[in-house]
Amino acid sequence: MENETNKIPSVEEIAAALKEEMAEAPANADKKTEKDEAAIKQLIELLGSHNSEHKDAGLELLKNEKSIDFLLEAITETEHKNEKAILVAACWESGLDFTGHEAFFADLALDNDLFISLEAITVLDSIESMEKAAMEGILKKLNDKNIAKHPNEPMLSDLKLSLEEKIAETP
Repeated sequence: MENETNKIPSVEEIAAALKEEMAEAPANADKKTEKDEAAIKQLIELLGSHNSEHKDAGLELLKNEKSIDFLLEAITETEHKNEKAILVAACWESGLDFTGHEAFFADLALDNDLFISLEAITVLDSIESMEKAAMEGILKKLNDKNIAKHPNEPMLSDLKLSLEEKIAETP
């Protein structure tokens, strides 16, 4: 017999709870609650699920709710590297437009963790209409940091080269 306290919530139950949390997030911006932490944990469980239906439901929820602020907050609040990488990946997997948040992802691209860096670079690559000033800002961050000794130097060098090319092509 299944114990109610150990019952795993359905995708629909998790989605409903997350939807409620995301709707309340702007009103409670100053107060980090246990409910917020639970919503972030549930989102990570959905997105990190090996069940494609669960992951797709989480991504669809993020897309439908236009939850950019919630996702950025979740990334900032999450300390565990694997969970942070899952959330960063959800940024590009959801198809949301993170234009205006390039500096946030540039900082994540410089993270020493391979997966966080890779996913952040992918988000930056997925921003279709990045302004020249944003590209120059990312390039400055890359130049200010000694990426030659960075553990993710090959990826960061590719990002740097790509940005230099895009800047040169931008009028």
